[in-house]
Amino acid sequence: MKKYIKSLLSLIPLAIMGIGTTCVVKNFRGLNYDINSTQNVGNSIKIVSEDTDSITIKKINEGKFKVLMFTDLHLNGKKKTDNLAIKNLLKNIIEEKPDLVIFGGDTITSGFSKKLTRDFADIMEKTGVYWTTVLGNHEGEGPCTFSRKEFIELFASYEHCLIKSGLEDIDGNGNCTINILNTDNALKEVFFLMDSGDYMTKELKEKYGVEKKGQVYDGIKESQVEWYKEKHNSIKNIYGDFKSIAVMHIPPYECANAENYEFLYGKKREGICQAGFNSGILNAFAKTGNTQAVYFGHDHINDFGYMYGNILLSYIQASGYGSYNMKTCFNSPESEWLQGCTVLIFNDDGTYEAKRKFNHKGQ
Repeated sequence: MKKYIKSLLSLIPLAIMGIGTTCVVKNFRGLNYDINSTQNVGNSIKIVSEDTDSITIKKINEGKFKVLMFTDLHLNGKKKTDNLAIKNLLKNIIEEKPDLVIFGGDTITSGFSKKLTRDFADIMEKTGVYWTTVLGNHEGEGPCTFSRKEFIELFASYEHCLIKSGLEDIDGNGNCTINILNTDNALKEVFFLMDSGDYMTKELKEKYGVEKKGQVYDGIKESQVEWYKEKHNSIKNIYGDFKSIAVMHIPPYECANAENYEFLYGKKREGICQAGFNSGILNAFAKTGNTQAVYFGHDHINDFGYMYGNILLSYIQASGYGSYNMKTCFNSPESEWLQGCTVLIFNDDGTYEAKRKFNHKGQ
């Protein structure tokens, strides 16, 4: 028996070495895509100021401000689906020539993602377009990938990425605002980027009385709600009343009853995987009175939007091919696939027009 135990113990260092070697080798595998072929679209944006949890930008020429939003790219090291996602991502950027690109999370979902993540960021940099992101529930999963904090730190090191690390005493990573000025320096729009986390901890379940066992999706925490209120008041003190849009990955708690509302567009094709608790973020948005919309991702084949009081709650058009989709769920023909992006076009007064752009069918 002792010999048996001794033999097992002798294998532990070998196993650790094997796991370590696998992590190193797989983390050297990036996107199987010709990064140098990426077309430079350029930009007409000037960074006016920035701090730990905000950045202010200004369009330096006349014209409406255009934002493209993508979500759930699910880049995971599989050549076919990764290349299809990147191809369509770049096609939409080239066609639309946005002033800003926002990713709604679950962009990099491999457990061996370090080279993959850098390749993705390198591609975005080569477009010359300013971009930013919120984290999804899958970023940071696995022992051989970046932590959530490291994802934000890496992206923030790129010249054209507008993400900020956020305040250390606030839950999550990358909670920040992007303040967009008109050419006359009036505040056109504010984007509140918020980290909705991944899964509820035992302590959080106890706090909110959540009895469900196993994984329950996370959401915006109370410290983030307070941060939003303080940030809103700070911006208002400088610019006066303004309009804003919030972006997070996991749908807010209130979306659990979305089917009781009239959809403005899109359909519900799967269960809504909303946050498992109510921290009061939607109530805070409603009280300030300037939040036009909350955009989120997470559910790949839901693509609806509806009015919750005066606030639009809407999915960003899912963009990836590396996870479940209309093809894998329903064997739908390509003409019915939903992958694409959401396009927002802002007027000088902060009002905006939105459209859903599909990669595989007419608009």
